[in-house]
Amino acid sequence: MNGDACNGSSPTLSNRRSINGKHNGKEKTEQNGKITEMKKKSSSDLGGYNGWLGNAYFMKWKAEDVFGVVKYHPIPCVFAASLLFFMGVEYTLRMVPSTSPPFDLGFIVTIPLNRLLAAKPALNTLFAGLNTVFVAMQTAYILGTFLIEGRPRATISALFMFTFRGLLGYATQLPLPEDFLGSGVDFPVGNVSFFLFYSGHVAASVIASLDMKRMQRWELARAFDTLNVLQVVRLLSTRGHYTIDLAVGIGAGILFDSMAGKYVETRTKDIAANGTNGTTYGAFHATSPKHENGGVKYQSVSSN
Repeated sequence: MNGDACNGSSPTLSNRRSINGKHNGKEKTEQNGKITEMKKKSSSDLGGYNGWLGNAYFMKWKAEDVFGVVKYHPIPCVFAASLLFFMGVEYTLRMVPSTSPPFDLGFIVTIPLNRLLAAKPALNTLFAGLNTVFVAMQTAYILGTFLIEGRPRATISALFMFTFRGLLGYATQLPLPEDFLGSGVDFPVGNVSFFLFYSGHVAASVIASLDMKRMQRWELARAFDTLNVLQVVRLLSTRGHYTIDLAVGIGAGILFDSMAGKYVETRTKDIAANGTNGTTYGAFHATSPKHENGGVKYQSVSSN
């Protein structure tokens, strides 16, 4: 009996330890639960801000995620840096006085060409005539895609583009640059007044070029892109457009080409869903959006 007492614990003592252990564990669990509940309550008292912030996307970022942005997305990172840079420029740059002509970096770069064309009116007229020929080429191609090939996207895009150009050009009329070098053979022909913002010359060139690339007419597209660059240089040199007119003209060509593509695709689906033919909806019916928006082949507008 004494040996049992010395060699091991009594059953009563073991039971007490077990009961005390369970009791202490239960108390600890309850105490931890109370602490957690208090934290939640504290967070709730703050309007749930910590809980909301804890679910925020950036809270899940790791170091490799941050460095991965720079590694795999360098262009957006450059744009983010440029945003900060130009925010500083915007707040520190002194505005151009109302009595001074607008500041245009493109005009400054092309000062030598402007002086050359001003000194040689015949050369200016030659370049103006060549530019007008290029405008005629744009027009012929854009109309030809619809009238000859039966693909209305480029034509609809041009209609969208010139309509919005008219609205914006009338809404904000920019002053004609002081050094403008006009020509009787330039387009608009006759040296008449025109809207500056944005450049229809450039936008129409982009629309035609995009259609050529879509139809895999690569050589013709490269030729149009090259002529468009030369057109931009001439328009800056003659002060026929501000730099911003030309830059927005490029964006307008891309934008309205995309809008026209969505319009053609949507209308084609509607026509197919209604079970009608192209004649019912008029000549602007594209029977095959695949051919119009991404393929090489095309079908006649009269086919069903």
